[in-house]
Amino acid sequence: MLYTNALKQLDMQDISIVLLLIENRSAKRVAEMLNLSQSSISYSLKKLRHCFDDKLFENTDGAMQPTARVLAIKPYLQNILQCINQCAKEGAGQGTALRQWNITAPEYFEILMLPALLQQVRSTGRNWALSVSRLGQDLPISELLASDTDVCFGFGPGYHQRHPLLGYRSLTEDSFVCLSSVAKHQAKSFLDIDEFCDTPHIFPTPWLSEKNMVDGWLEKQSRRRNIFTRANSYHAGVNVLLAVPALIVIPKKIVATLNVPPNIKVLQPPPGFPTFTLDMIWSRERTIHSDFHELEGLIEKIKK
Repeated sequence: MLYTNALKQLDMQDISIVLLLIENRSAKRVAEMLNLSQSSISYSLKKLRHCFDDKLFENTDGAMQPTARVLAIKPYLQNILQCINQCAKEGAGQGTALRQWNITAPEYFEILMLPALLQQVRSTGRNWALSVSRLGQDLPISELLASDTDVCFGFGPGYHQRHPLLGYRSLTEDSFVCLSSVAKHQAKSFLDIDEFCDTPHIFPTPWLSEKNMVDGWLEKQSRRRNIFTRANSYHAGVNVLLAVPALIVIPKKIVATLNVPPNIKVLQPPPGFPTFTLDMIWSRERTIHSDFHELEGLIEKIKK
């Protein structure tokens, strides 16, 4: 039985709307996400305020700030959506149906996180398949908003622009090291910027990009490096080092996975070299689906 007759007015869309308003603080953004008019959002909000006898949101500096009441009921509303989604799965006999996740990510994610994520999927008995496509030069915003891509992993800060309809979370921080097969580097522990720029570079392209954050940093110093070949992966780049004297810049956390030979010197880059994060990026509309929260929970367990 419902606590009050007013609750009979509510439907699942009303619950989705209030949860997205809590997350986004903007009726216009939520209307875009759900492909609804702003008048529809206002109508749902009017029903919700009547049912819960509370303003729920207050307009402060152009943003809809949730009240203490709506923040208190948020976990119960989330639970309602999760339970309804689970009922739909059971009722449709989808408990054993394959769920394919379309993921866009750089090689960094595939090396450091994908194996552990697949272990989590298998150990928890989920019938999921993870289809990973290569990250391009630009963030696949259209694909994320259209749900053609479920989740994307990209580098920050600076790789992506903040988008009001996308959610972001940094999963790990990392820095760079230089691997060198140049004879005169064997007695060194770090490179100054002149040595760094003068040495022939192998450019690893684990995502599709003409430049990366290293080149952006050099441009700010009015410098350029000497790139003489490109490799499609970090592993392929290290193999090139064994054939010719050269230098490759590698994320520090990747080095342990490469089986670097003893004749390859690991050096610190020039002072002021950039650092980065690996960010998880998704459409905010995804947050109303229980399976997204399941994936998010597994990723949280394995983040480095």
